[in-house]
Amino acid sequence: MWDAFYSIFKISLKAIFANKMRAALTSLGIVIGVSAVITMLAVGSGAQKSVSDSVSRFGTNILFLRQPWDLDESISSPKDVTMDDVLAIREVPGVSAAAPYISTGFDVKYRNTSVALGVLATDTDIFKTYDWPIESGRQFTEKEISEYAQVMVIGASAAKTIFSDVDPLGKTVVLDNIPFKVVGVVQKTGQSGMGFDMDEGALIPYTTGKVKMNAGWNSSNRRALDRVVIKVADFNTIENTKVDIQNAVRNTHRIHPLAKDDFQLDDFASFIEQAKTMGKTMSLLLGAIGAVSLIVGGIGVMNIMLVSVTERTREIGIRMAIGATGWDICMQFLVESVTLSCIGGLIGIIVGVGITLLVAANSSIPADLNISAVLLAVGFSAATGIFFGFYPAYKASKLTPIDALRYE
Repeated sequence: MWDAFYSIFKISLKAIFANKMRAALTSLGIVIGVSAVITMLAVGSGAQKSVSDSVSRFGTNILFLRQPWDLDESISSPKDVTMDDVLAIREVPGVSAAAPYISTGFDVKYRNTSVALGVLATDTDIFKTYDWPIESGRQFTEKEISEYAQVMVIGASAAKTIFSDVDPLGKTVVLDNIPFKVVGVVQKTGQSGMGFDMDEGALIPYTTGKVKMNAGWNSSNRRALDRVVIKVADFNTIENTKVDIQNAVRNTHRIHPLAKDDFQLDDFASFIEQAKTMGKTMSLLLGAIGAVSLIVGGIGVMNIMLVSVTERTREIGIRMAIGATGWDICMQFLVESVTLSCIGGLIGIIVGVGITLLVAANSSIPADLNISAVLLAVGFSAATGIFFGFYPAYKASKLTPIDALRYE
């Protein structure tokens, strides 16, 4: 059996190499298809991993309390999120930290340097919520918060940009014409909170930001916060803790038991699942685009194999006349088709891996090359050869020796 298969394989290779240019052009469709599948699956997987990692950095045990963007019209007098909510949430069992969150931005000036920085007005619980360790200096204190002190804790990258090699501790910078003293530098972590990059940002007391600088989306209410960021101690009890937080805020807002919430509690765990779902959808979409390229290449293989059957009709007649069966003829052309597809597939793997590595090295587009994408592409190319090669092979096997020998 193996001898017969080896003999058929040699005949197939001989037929392929007898028409090198035609074989190369036929394989080109498979090469493009396989390389497209590998590259697109790698980019899709990389994008999925990147989005998931970015969202995961916020922490699966992080919650955000905020006023809804699309507030229900039935709520006549919605209340803003304030420090009353923060204090109430801190009393909820299972909550390890809750911090006010007012995001804004200012030009930070130091001597002849002026840099636009994201500024977060908050309190000391933010350090517990996001695990932002102090590299040098200290956090601002509760006393400084209550006294509307003009103090700042700055991110490591921002400190490097503004102060270069000068120690930033004790230095005075100007935000919106108000002087601030740098009291601490946060260690570089690469972590962000709801769009805020601590490495490139700065923290100030929420009292100072709200009262002295009119920060926040609701400038008409000096007590209004953008949101509250909450850290739950145990992810396994997050659903129960969410219910307790909702009840605490409802009490603070004095909402009737039958009335709807005038606030929204966002769960980052659900955001992560949504990000993963979106990433999987993107991978499937990109893979489908690559698969279309393979199908187009497969149609090219079938077309050439049909031409090959027509050209070699007399050869088929001679082989049948000396004892070859219809099965032998079918296998000959089927093996030839699969071989042609696999050669294109192997070249496509090399091209696809090369393009993926090139994309990953020279752009911000993430690419996650994995063996499953390569195996899928190889399997698809072999399946393409079988699927699109079967009809020409079947057609060849059904020729009769007399008709084949008479063919001109």
